[in-house]
Amino acid sequence: MADDGPDRGGARELERVIPDSYDGISPQPLVLSLHGFTSTIDQIDLFSGLPAAANSRGFVLLTPQALPATLLIGDTEIEAPFWNVLPEQADDIEGAKDDIGFLLGLIDDTVSELCIDPDRVYVTGNSNGAGMSAALACASPGRFAAIAPVSGINLAGTCDDLAPVSVITFHGDADPLVNHEGGSAVSAELDVPSVPDQTAAFAAAGGCDPDPETSMPQDDIEESRWTGCEPGIGVELFTVIGGGHTWPGMLNYVDTSSLTASGDSQKLAEIAGVDLAVIAGHMTTSIEATNLMLDFFEAHPRP
Repeated sequence: MADDGPDRGGARELERVIPDSYDGISPQPLVLSLHGFTSTIDQIDLFSGLPAAANSRGFVLLTPQALPATLLIGDTEIEAPFWNVLPEQADDIEGAKDDIGFLLGLIDDTVSELCIDPDRVYVTGNSNGAGMSAALACASPGRFAAIAPVSGINLAGTCDDLAPVSVITFHGDADPLVNHEGGSAVSAELDVPSVPDQTAAFAAAGGCDPDPETSMPQDDIEESRWTGCEPGIGVELFTVIGGGHTWPGMLNYVDTSSLTASGDSQKLAEIAGVDLAVIAGHMTTSIEATNLMLDFFEAHPRP
């Protein structure tokens, strides 16, 4: 369990993976992994495969559980786990807490308790957790060496004080829950940018050239890579052509018959007009987001 003050929700469920290679002497990299709206620790562990991957590659992994909040989506109220990406709006969302404060405090506590390299602190997340990854980079400039949002980098909205940070992000251009072109999520209008525009904003903050180099490494994958960035900064966007609201590569190691949507997740899917909430749309097997992001993290300590 992780504990914090009442404004941050008090005690929370937390999974912590300390790699077998940890000796308490050599500083280790740290990854924070954040599930999506309506989701759980178990679900993101399952479809990301991060616990096993982090252990084998020497990353300390923190995976906290969000607290439930009540959101009005369309005409329907849904109470489910939710990361509040805009803490100033906590009073407007029933049950929302200062999750940014909680997560930054959790990282501080872990760095103090374990032998963590402060120049190798990373965050990834899926959907609402992806938005929180971007929000954390905005809220705490210079804290993170790199972020890896999956299916939701644009959910945090724009950031006025964005500092250079390395970014690798993944999004399907046919995502039925978080619109690749921005402006909506789960069929509700939201003032959020497109995925390419949000990624370009991070590239601009990192001093990169405005136009990325693009390639098609696989038939269903477009890779956009910004060049000319400040030393040590990298920015990459992997767009899954025809891709849905998924974690790229999960079919390579997950039996999807074991995935079941909660009642709240199914309600969310129905509002969005899709059949499944957890695995919505085309799931590529051409790339694996988990291995790509860990490769990227290893290559990008904080400059």
